[in-house]
Amino acid sequence: MSDKKAGLTHKIILEDRELLTITGVNKVKSFDKKEISLETIKGGLLVKGQDLGVKNLDLERSEIEIEGNVVMITYPAGRSGSSSKGVWEKIFK
Repeated sequence: MSDKKAGLTHKIILEDRELLTITGVNKVKSFDKKEISLETIKGGLLVKGQDLGVKNLDLERSEIEIEGNVVMITYPAGRSGSSSKGVWEKIFK
């Protein structure tokens, strides 16, 4: 997946499991109090927890701040890379 903006990096900063700052965010796919699904420059990202909320969203700077009790941060398998797709394309040529 290529960066939409030159020099854009992807960082995750979690402070006391209550404030999560993520850079390199392209869009918010869905969110509720238990789960926030994002699309980043490195693929999909899923944040799970309790009482989650978006404190700040700045897509111009590709940054989001999430507050609440963060329980899990994960990159869902099979959603982020084109490498696995390339393998299947080679097998079924």
